[in-house]
Amino acid sequence: MINEMIDLSEKVADKRKKDPSLIERMESAAQGQSPRFLLISPINRSSQDLELLDMEIGDAFHATRVPSVALPPPTKSPILFAGPASYNHGFAEKRGVILTFEFDEPLEIIRESIENLAKHPDLRDLPVIALRVDYDRGEARLTPHGKGRDYAGENWVLSRIQKPSHLDENTLVLICSDSRVKPPLTPAGLPMAIQTLGGFVPPYFSEDDESALLNAFFERWLRLDESTRHILIIGHGAFKTEGPPCGAAKASLEPSNVTSGLLRSVIQQIDDEASAFEESQPASPEDRVVALASAIRHNLLSYPAVRRYIENAHDDLIGSLFMNTVTNVLSLE
Repeated sequence: MINEMIDLSEKVADKRKKDPSLIERMESAAQGQSPRFLLISPINRSSQDLELLDMEIGDAFHATRVPSVALPPPTKSPILFAGPASYNHGFAEKRGVILTFEFDEPLEIIRESIENLAKHPDLRDLPVIALRVDYDRGEARLTPHGKGRDYAGENWVLSRIQKPSHLDENTLVLICSDSRVKPPLTPAGLPMAIQTLGGFVPPYFSEDDESALLNAFFERWLRLDESTRHILIIGHGAFKTEGPPCGAAKASLEPSNVTSGLLRSVIQQIDDEASAFEESQPASPEDRVVALASAIRHNLLSYPAVRRYIENAHDDLIGSLFMNTVTNVLSLE
């Protein structure tokens, strides 16, 4: 499957090169990113949300929510939510936060998610657009709330709603929050995605943090049926051709330079865990990304649900690929 995904990424890149508007976006991406929205998606709909909202390269920075449960407060979700939200704070053109939910998720989950989102100090001044989505029909409706709204922005978002492509429920990618990288197509469609700084996931720790929520997700997903599952760690940077580095990986080379306390703690954790797989100081952010992929794999293996699945004769569950930040072309390294 990995080779097929590499081929698909090259075909998608070739198609983009024939679209003048996408060429312009790729040229802008080479200079940096300035996304307009922080998009917080459930793991199983993250890739589809980009298509649902008709968003392209550079439009949305990502954070992640475990499906069917409320977004935790920042202190309980530093990797999936708080870190990406703090990183997003540094972008000049941000217009708001978009939270997506399945159309049948209870209203209590939506309200609690909005309440917890508002506890993040870097999001307090941003309007929040909460959408309940029917992905099969390509329809969405707003959930009213009192935490700050931008009616013009809401109408703009609603005007772009479209039916997303088919979901590949057997493939999960771990990929950076960076607005310039999109979860890659698989032969079966759009993968599920955990989008965090550097694609990092924490080790399994306890029953009272985001790792417990992740383990519960893995429990459900890995026992859903007899289909073969795949988890792909996708690092990004100047791989295969020139391009900008992964911002989180670059920052992790000098964590003390990060001024935000919330963000610095996440970047420091990335540095600490990637360093365990490096024999010397990395020469480039790309070297750090390669080490980080090993650290992420190590952390995944700490989850009881993942470990049990692998022990049950599925030792090929986890793989790694690397993506060019601008072209989104995949390679083995």
